[in-house]
Amino acid sequence: MPEQPTQQQQFGGSAGPDWDALAEQRDSAAKRRRLLFTVGGAVLGLALVGGVVAAAMAMSGGDDKKSAGPGSSTGPSTASFAPAKPTFRPAPTVPPPPPAQAVLADPALDSAPFTVESLFPSAKFTVNGRQYSVAASKLDNTCSDGTDTKLGPAARNQQCTQLIRLAVIGPDGIVSTAAVASFPSADKATAIKNGKDGGELLPLAGPGIKVLDTKKQKHGKLRNSVGRYALFTLDWYADGKDPVGDDKPMAQAQDDVDKFLWNSLTARGEARSKQIDEENKRKALEQIQG
Repeated sequence: MPEQPTQQQQFGGSAGPDWDALAEQRDSAAKRRRLLFTVGGAVLGLALVGGVVAAAMAMSGGDDKKSAGPGSSTGPSTASFAPAKPTFRPAPTVPPPPPAQAVLADPALDSAPFTVESLFPSAKFTVNGRQYSVAASKLDNTCSDGTDTKLGPAARNQQCTQLIRLAVIGPDGIVSTAAVASFPSADKATAIKNGKDGGELLPLAGPGIKVLDTKKQKHGKLRNSVGRYALFTLDWYADGKDPVGDDKPMAQAQDDVDKFLWNSLTARGEARSKQIDEENKRKALEQIQG
């Protein structure tokens, strides 16, 4: 009976395969495959989660910073995105300018200089077509210097401070001494206007004017007041004739000169009122600009 070949002879080697080594190789390959499957699955899972989050953010129209809540540590609080509340400074109130009469009644407002030049800048004036010219002017240091012995003490009792007199030549041969007296308040000027002292101005001489002799020639006189100023006129005919009865030309001259004094003072009050208004507006603008 022929001899059966050994296992080594069947595989053409002198010795058989190392079964232990083959088993170890197989186990190592299996471990590597399991590791690859585990890592790959984890990567795929992360990719899927990232895609889902990105899709959700895209659909919500925001990012993680905007969607973070007030308590989130991953983004700023919503308070940092709130627009700053505008602060409005109330507009300053500009008071209306004081009326000219109020200015003239208040020494604190009526601060312009009391001079011939400031009150009567022109040497001529016209009232309803009737022309007058100022031939001379004088600023008396005290009211007693330009008034008689009756009007002077009365004005001094009311604290009269200054007096301006004008020598005025008008139509119909009538000349006048017109005057403005300054007082500390309107009530004192009114007291002189309504006074019963019977006094009058002292006539002022000027070119072409024959000075009135109050003791020999009849004449007219008028008193008025505006604000803290008293207004006076002393009127007579240049040729020395006396007024007769209700002398209309003289009455007209008295009214015209009185209106001229009144208008001159009113213009003073209006000019000062405009200055006060401009000052108030300038201060308001400075407040707005900060």
